[in-house]
Amino acid sequence: MPNDYNVSWVNVQGKSHKKSDPPIPCQDSYKFDILENGINIAIVSDGAGSSTYSHFASAFSVTRLLEICKSRLLLIDKLLKYDTKIEEEKKIVLEGWNTLSKEMFDQTRADLLKFGEDSSYLPKDLHCTLILVIKTPFGFLSANIGDGRAGYYNGVETKPLIVPFMTFTAGATFFLIKEGWENIFRSYAVFDEHVDYFFASSDGCQEFIIDASSKGPKTGVYDNILGNDAFYDLNKPFHPFFEGVIKSLKEVESNDERNERLRNLIENGIYSLNGEEKELKSISDPTLDDDKTFVFFYK
Repeated sequence: MPNDYNVSWVNVQGKSHKKSDPPIPCQDSYKFDILENGINIAIVSDGAGSSTYSHFASAFSVTRLLEICKSRLLLIDKLLKYDTKIEEEKKIVLEGWNTLSKEMFDQTRADLLKFGEDSSYLPKDLHCTLILVIKTPFGFLSANIGDGRAGYYNGVETKPLIVPFMTFTAGATFFLIKEGWENIFRSYAVFDEHVDYFFASSDGCQEFIIDASSKGPKTGVYDNILGNDAFYDLNKPFHPFFEGVIKSLKEVESNDERNERLRNLIENGIYSLNGEEKELKSISDPTLDDDKTFVFFYK
């Protein structure tokens, strides 16, 4: 099955990290790949600012999870055989994906612990979140531990692909390597064959890629963990942002040019279109100084 998507990506060091003495490396990492059977993969990890070697942890985790995904392609392919127009078969896919994705995250975590042991790093120094998005012919298989964002547009409306954990409270998310990770881990199957674009990002981008116009419904995804303290924002991708980005990126031909435009937008808030550049204050705001990683598939 041919791939119908362009892919652009950006991974930039936060302004506050650049100003530190010595500078703090970008603690975000990402991987993506285009595989057979119409499968595209995007993986993003955000290393904790308070964790000494989290940049190593995030880089290790995205690389290892992609390797594991590729090694489980036959199992993923089995899930694609079900008729997702039938409710009972949808349930089978969701249950099968929950088991498989948890196993893949568990293996990634075990290998991260071994990496830390071999490198003489303590687990507390390897804190990172992890988001996995797999585009399939029927829609998506996704999973996450911690915060960040992922979503898509089906030609009518934007929809989320994960629910971030504790995004609303600074420094209060959860990390793959911590004990009890399996209680926070969540997996999702989304059945929607029409997909114009989809993305995965670290939480450094959420102020401008997510619609902040209203609070979201109480979805219940983390109620069993947080109880009455559970809070859910709208978690809805802000379509005008993505629409504008696609227009800008499609003005240039090469991947290098597109990625340079995307980098200038995400890092500096400079939007290019029709031969003009303008600064978008919502992105260039100096308070938005976190690392930013954004992987974007679009038609």
